[in-house]
Amino acid sequence: MVIRILDYVPNASTYEDGEVIFKKILFEIKHDRPVTISFEGISSVPSAFINAAFIRLLEELTFEKIRTYLRITDSTKRINELIKSRFDFVVKNQKT
Repeated sequence: MVIRILDYVPNASTYEDGEVIFKKILFEIKHDRPVTISFEGISSVPSAFINAAFIRLLEELTFEKIRTYLRITDSTKRINELIKSRFDFVVKNQKT
């Protein structure tokens, strides 16, 4: 399933916007369905959005399952780096 963020929230600028996307992602992955998140039309996002939409997934799913089922598309280098750095930070701290 492809989830185009702007189809579900007016913009990707708040924690609350991220929660909407989080619920969509979680539903698909919990049913073992691949999900692609499209950042089409979005040039930047705050860490609050990333934390709500993506990092909270670690409360429900393993990092490996997230890596297996989640894809990001139509994103910028900065958004990709933010997502990666947040996941790296949380996963690293979970192990210690």
